Amino acid sequence: MFASKYHHTSAPKCSGPIGTGKEGGKFHPERQTVQVRFVAACKHGHLQDFPWIEWVFKTSNPDWDMNDSRAWLRVTSKGSASLAGVEISAERMIGDNKIEVVAKRSLAGAFEGDSSRDGPSAFTKMNVLCTGHNPVLAIGKDSPLEKLGCGENLYPLLRGASNLYFPNVVSSIYIPDVDDSNLTESMLALLEDRDMKGSLIDAALQSENGLVSEKAARNLLRKWHPELEGEINTSELANAANLHVIKRIILDNKNISRYVIDKVNISPSKTLTAEILEKAISNSGLEWDIDANYLLPMISSDLFGKNDETNAGATEDGDPNVDVEYRHQEYEIFCRDINEGYPKTNLLIKSAKITDYGTQVSNNFQRISLVEKLRETRAFVGFSRIFPESSLSTEAQRKLFSSKQLNWLPAIIVRGEGIFLKFDESKINLWLEKYGEFHQKRISEIVDRFDELRSRRHQDHKEITPKFMMIHSFAHILINQLIYDCGYGSASLRERIYVSDKSKLKMSGVLIYTAAGDSEGTMGGLVNMGKPRSLEQTITRAIEKASWCSSDPVCIESRGQGPDNCNLAACHSCALLPETSCEEQNRLLDRGVLIGTLENPSSGFFSNLF
Repeated sequence: MFASKYHHTSAPKCSGPIGTGKEGGKFHPERQTVQVRFVAACKHGHLQDFPWIEWVFKTSNPDWDMNDSRAWLRVTSKGSASLAGVEISAERMIGDNKIEVVAKRSLAGAFEGDSSRDGPSAFTKMNVLCTGHNPVLAIGKDSPLEKLGCGENLYPLLRGASNLYFPNVVSSIYIPDVDDSNLTESMLALLEDRDMKGSLIDAALQSENGLVSEKAARNLLRKWHPELEGEINTSELANAANLHVIKRIILDNKNISRYVIDKVNISPSKTLTAEILEKAISNSGLEWDIDANYLLPMISSDLFGKNDETNAGATEDGDPNVDVEYRHQEYEIFCRDINEGYPKTNLLIKSAKITDYGTQVSNNFQRISLVEKLRETRAFVGFSRIFPESSLSTEAQRKLFSSKQLNWLPAIIVRGEGIFLKFDESKINLWLEKYGEFHQKRISEIVDRFDELRSRRHQDHKEITPKFMMIHSFAHILINQLIYDCGYGSASLRERIYVSDKSKLKMSGVLIYTAAGDSEGTMGGLVNMGKPRSLEQTITRAIEKASWCSSDPVCIESRGQGPDNCNLAACHSCALLPETSCEEQNRLLDRGVLIGTLENPSSGFFSNLF
C-alpha cells in the first residue's frame, strides 16, 4: 500500500517488494497503483483514509512509522468473499532481503455498528474519531490548509457505497420579477435581460439618489442592445427601471427585508411606514439619498400585499416548511395566465376554459394551465455523507466545498414546457369526507414505515395524507400515458407536486413538465396534449390502464412493495417511473386511491370514470 497525496493528478507509482515468501525482498519495476476500496467518513461530510495502522495495531498510537522507507502496509486477499478474507499486515525490512511481519489483522468486524442510527462504530470503540479531512478542498494530512477538526464517529465505507455521497440539489421554476401591463413587450424583455438588468442595478447602486438616470439608461441600452435604440424610449426605460429594478435591490437584500418584517410585526398598526423603510435602508449600508415615500407603495405591496396569505399561514399554523411557502408562489403563478404584463422569455402560461374540456376533466379539475415556456434552475447547495440530509447548517455545508464566502452556487438552467393541473378542491373534500378515513387507515402502515425510514436517515418528518398519495399516484400514471401518447423518453418527463393543507397555503395540483436541457423539451408536444379533446382521452386511457395491472391481484392486494416497501398498489407494471422523474424516489404510490380497492371499488377519486 502506498500513501498518496490529494494534489496528485495521476496515480502514483509503486516499487515495493513483491512478497514475503521465497521472493521476499525482491523489488519489481514501478507499477501503477489503484485506489483502495475502503474509506472512512463521518456524518459531517468529512472523508478520510481507512485508519489502517490503528486497525492493525488496535491502538491510535502504535509504535510503528509508515513513513519509514523500510516499512510499509500490505493488503492481501485470501480468496474469501467476506471481510475476513481481506488481511492487512504491517511489514518492515530487516537487513538486506528479509521482510518481517510486525502485525496483521483481517477486516472482520470493521463494519460492526449501526451507522444508520448514529451508533458507535468499531473505530469509536478504539477511540479513533474523525479528524476533519475533506478531500473536496484537499484538507487532510500534510495539507497546507487548516484542518476542520471534527471528533464525530467515524464509519468504514466502501469507496463506491451509495451512502458515501448525497448531493443536495434544489430546483425552482422561474417566476418573472416584473408584473406591469403598462409596459410594452420590448420593454419587459429588456428588464428581463440578465446583462441589462444587472447593469441597471449597478447604475442605481452607484447613483446618489438611488435612481437610474435617463443618461445612464441611454448608455446601457447602447451598450447591450444598440439595435433597440430607435424603438425604446430611454426616459420610459429609466422610469421602468426605477419602478421595478430598485424594488428588487430592496427586496433581495435580506437585511432590509428581515428588518422591515420584524419592525412591522411588532408595530401597533402592523403597517410599513416611511420611517421604518428609511431606517432599514440606512442600516443596510446603502448610501442612498432616496425618498422613502417613493419606495413605500411598491415595497409594502410586495412584502405585505402579495405575501399576506403566506404570512398569515405562518402565524396561524406555525412556521410552515420553507419549501411549501416557496412552492406556493409557483402554484399561484400557474393558476393564472402569463400573457400580458409579464416578460415571456422564460415563462409563458396559457389556458382554455375548463368548460371546454369533457367531463373527465371539468368534473375533477378546476384549471388546466398550458405552460408553453418554463425555465427551471437546479442549484447544488451542498452534500452529506452517511445520511441523505445533513444536520449541518447551510453555512457549514458551504464550507465543505468552498473555502471562500461566495454569493453564488453552481447551478444549471434547463428550459422546457409542461401541463399544470389544478384539482377541484371541493371535489377532493367530498371524496375525503366519504372515503378519507378508509384510505387513511389503509395507508397508515406504509406511512409508519416511511416515517421510520426518514427517522433512521435523520430526515425531518413529512406529513403524508390520502390527498398527497392520490395526486402523486395520478402524476405517475399520467406521465406513463403521456410517454406513449406523445413519444417522450421515459426519463424526459418530470413531476412537481403541489400539495398542502395548511391554512392560507392550500395547494392541490401537479405540474408535468419536460426540462431535459435539449431540444426534446421545446417541441410543443406536451402542451398540445393538454388542450381540450386531447387531455380528456389521455386521462381516460391512463385511468383505464391503472384499473388493472398485469401483476394483479398480487399488486392491488399488496400491503407494502417497491423501494423500502413504501408503496401499496404500485409496481413496475403500472405506476413506477425512472427515479429522476419522481420527487419521492418511487415511494408513496397507490392505485387504490385512484380507482378503488377490491373490497371498496367506489373509493377511488376517479372511480366514476369507469
